Amino acid sequence: MKHVFIVNPVSGKADASKFLIPRLEAAARDEGVEFAVEGTRHKGHAAEMAQQYAARGGARLYACGGDGTLNEVFAGVQRSGCEAEIASVPCGSGNDYVRTFGTLEDFLDLAGNLRGTAVPVDLVQTEQGVCAALCSVGIDAEVAYNIPKYRRVPLCGGQMAYNLSIAERLLRPIGRRLSIDADGERFEDEFLIAAVCNGKSYGGGYLASPEANAGDGLLELVLVRKISRLRIAGVLGIYKEGRHIRGGQVIESLRDIMTYRRVKRVNIRPSDGGSVIVNIDGECGPAPGLSARVLPGAARFVLPQVLYRAKMGENL
Repeated sequence: MKHVFIVNPVSGKADASKFLIPRLEAAARDEGVEFAVEGTRHKGHAAEMAQQYAARGGARLYACGGDGTLNEVFAGVQRSGCEAEIASVPCGSGNDYVRTFGTLEDFLDLAGNLRGTAVPVDLVQTEQGVCAALCSVGIDAEVAYNIPKYRRVPLCGGQMAYNLSIAERLLRPIGRRLSIDADGERFEDEFLIAAVCNGKSYGGGYLASPEANAGDGLLELVLVRKISRLRIAGVLGIYKEGRHIRGGQVIESLRDIMTYRRVKRVNIRPSDGGSVIVNIDGECGPAPGLSARVLPGAARFVLPQVLYRAKMGENL
């Protein structure tokens, strides 16, 4: 098997080509595997390379970047119509997909990753393309959509850009009336967040669906109705830490504003027929709405050695 490292040099806070590529090459040589290192040069390039390598067969493709790079690799393999193992070396700003399976450190152990084993995982098909971790409509997507403009401001990056985007968004009217169909169950109300989850987290660690299983053939729908600004901080704190769901149910104190369902299909549209900002694995933009359906076992994702052993131990 050929191990192909697809490196996004602009992921995260530093140029990955300066520090990551030498580590990848050294680890691959130490493990004695055949390998190649490919750097992305433009948006969509990771998907193009993943499609090409998958079509040739016999490859394991490592997305070396953030969730956007990993999304492209999943999408490229799916477009190829062929099977290829997909792995992650998380070095972006969010790195949320891998949090469903373990810690960032588990996946940054390159030797353990090279010795890892692929397991079947679900994907999500949307109108905007394939989603691996989470897609959403609401204030979360709107905040993320505005972050890039703050990153262009000198000395304003990372958490500061995120905080400024939140502050700006809260100065405007919040909540949007949405019509939602989830496996035939209808919801219509003013919502703050409508998240469709395959993985557990997004936004750099917000545990939207703490009990999500990326290989169970189901999606988790989390809806948060419009609430007062006074209540937002407390609710978002619970939401971020994943304390809003226990044992497959919303905790009692939040049942007046939050709904949780396990479904196979979701269709979300603004009731006024306008557009909304849609988030797909951290990539955000305006759209008429969000339609999502689960693709059971559509990909094969590599768990590093320690995580695969733990998974096998749980299944014994």
